[in-house]
Amino acid sequence: MLSIQICISQTDDDYDQELKKISTSFNSKDFKSIYTSFDASYQSTNPEADFIKMMGDYFSELGQITSSEFWMEGEAGNCYLLEFDNASMVLILKLSADKKITQFTIDEY
Repeated sequence: MLSIQICISQTDDDYDQELKKISTSFNSKDFKSIYTSFDASYQSTNPEADFIKMMGDYFSELGQITSSEFWMEGEAGNCYLLEFDNASMVLILKLSADKKITQFTIDEY
């Protein structure tokens, strides 16, 4: 009996590329670009207008993202330390097999 298993997983590069895209989009206030990276399930529970308003509020309060660094891998996803002009925050990010965002949480550090 022959068994073949195909595993599709995200690599560190996939996460690095997504984090760079998020940072660039956030800093240019292109919040819709971030939203379009979410998977359909996440979008169905998080309306676009609410997400864009929330990101705009974050931008007004925190300023631009000045740096990011991988912190740890957790149950909810990869955790990154984000330095903004006015604060430090944690981004929890998880990608699906097709590299769509399934978890996106910004929280206080």
